[in-house]
Amino acid sequence: MLETIEIFSHLPAAQLQRLEAISLFRHYSSGEIIFYEGDQSDYFHFLLEGDVSVYKSNDAGTVEVHRFRGPSMFAESATLQAIPFPASAETLSPSTVLKIHRDPFLNLLHEDAGLSIALIASLAQKIASLQRLNEQLSAPDALSKIVRLMTDRPEIFRDLKGVEIAKMAGIAPETLSRILSRLKKEKVIVFQPRKTFEILDLNALNQYR
Repeated sequence: MLETIEIFSHLPAAQLQRLEAISLFRHYSSGEIIFYEGDQSDYFHFLLEGDVSVYKSNDAGTVEVHRFRGPSMFAESATLQAIPFPASAETLSPSTVLKIHRDPFLNLLHEDAGLSIALIASLAQKIASLQRLNEQLSAPDALSKIVRLMTDRPEIFRDLKGVEIAKMAGIAPETLSRILSRLKKEKVIVFQPRKTFEILDLNALNQYR
């Protein structure tokens, strides 16, 4: 199975065997916690199938940092730095996760430039995602947060439930519903939950950023 993971697909059989020896396969039901914020990051995590939400909690509730769909790598920055996980991870559907022990994997990275480049590329994507998240969270109000999500990640309004979008933005579902109704009434967007989303007037929408 390891050879089906993109960043491992170029490895010869001997290296794949080394990886398999330091790997664990875990199967999770929907709604299970893979790790909590503050847990030690001893393993790299590869989501082979399923969906995972990485989120942070505070006194105001929870904010989704990122959502992953297999196959993908997640939480690798903390593991690479050997620091506690800065967020929690929970499955959103039945999921299979490959866990590879950090130190032996780092030894393999030193030997294989292709693996190192793949890891760097993954980290770069996460950094870009975190920059977008910081911009969204720094918005002055709930309307601005939702507008920034609409322009940066319009696909989530077609794919996710309202409660999931609200969690990503760190606002109440009722607040999201009011915002969507307002923008529809003003003919700025067309929206049908989990079916249709289209921005009709981008200039008008950007005024709310």
